[in-house]
Amino acid sequence: MGRAAVHRSDRGGGWLRLPALLCVVLVVLFVAAGPAVASPSPSPSPAAEASPGASPAAEVFAENCSGCHGSRGEGGFGPTLAAAGFASLVAPMVAEGGITMPAFGDQLSDAQIQGVAEHVAQNLADPAARTAVTAEGGETYRLYCAGCHSTTGRGGALTRGRNAPDISQYPAAEALAAMILGRGNMPAFAGNTLDVRQQAAVGLYVGVLVDPPSPGGHGLGYLGPVTEGAVSAIALLILIFLAVWLAWKSRTAKP
Repeated sequence: MGRAAVHRSDRGGGWLRLPALLCVVLVVLFVAAGPAVASPSPSPSPAAEASPGASPAAEVFAENCSGCHGSRGEGGFGPTLAAAGFASLVAPMVAEGGITMPAFGDQLSDAQIQGVAEHVAQNLADPAARTAVTAEGGETYRLYCAGCHSTTGRGGALTRGRNAPDISQYPAAEALAAMILGRGNMPAFAGNTLDVRQQAAVGLYVGVLVDPPSPGGHGLGYLGPVTEGAVSAIALLILIFLAVWLAWKSRTAKP
C-alpha cells in the first residue's frame, strides 16, 4: 500500500510540472525571437562623391552626372558614356539636354560645361571612341541611318503615317544616346550592330549635319539632292528659254 501511494504521488507531481515546463519553453522562444524590426526600404543610391584631390571637372561630374551615368560612366538610369570620346559632342548635350537628360546650361558656367565635357571624353570614354573619324561616321550613317532620317538628317516619312525626326534640331550627342537606348521606333544599335568607335564616328558626322559647311554657293536649306536637282533643272530651263529667245530675236531682226 505504501508503494502504491508513493507511485500515485510521483505521477501527480509529474502532471504539476508539465505546465511549468511549457511556460519555460514559451519564455525561451519569446526571448530568442526578440521584437520584430522592420527592415528599411531600399532607396536610390546617391550620386557618387569625388575622390579627394579630384579635379574641379570630376567634382562637377560627381555632383551632377554620376547619379544617372554612374561614377565611372558605366551607365545606369542614363546611357553609358563609353562612346562619348570627344568634348565637342558632350558639351552641347550638357548645356542643352536631350531625351530625358535635363539642360545644365543655367546651372553650370561655360567653363564648367567645357571642363566636364573634357573629363568625360578623356577619362570616362572608351579609348577606342577617341580614334573615330567623321568620314567613317558618314559611311556608317548612310548605311544604317539615312534610310529613315534622310542623307541630310532632316527626317523623312515612314510607314503608317509616322515620320523620322529631324536630327539637325538636336545636339549631336543625342544621336549617341538614341543609338544606345533606342527611341520610339528606332532600335538600339549600340553593342548589337555598332561598336563604340562607330557610334562616336556617327556622332561626329551628325554634328556636321547639324551645322553643315558651306564651301560655296547657297545651301538651299540643305534639303538634299532632290531639291538641289530641281533648282538646277529650273535654272537650266530658264537658260534654254533665254538662249532660244535671243536666237529667235536675232533671226527675225531686220537687216
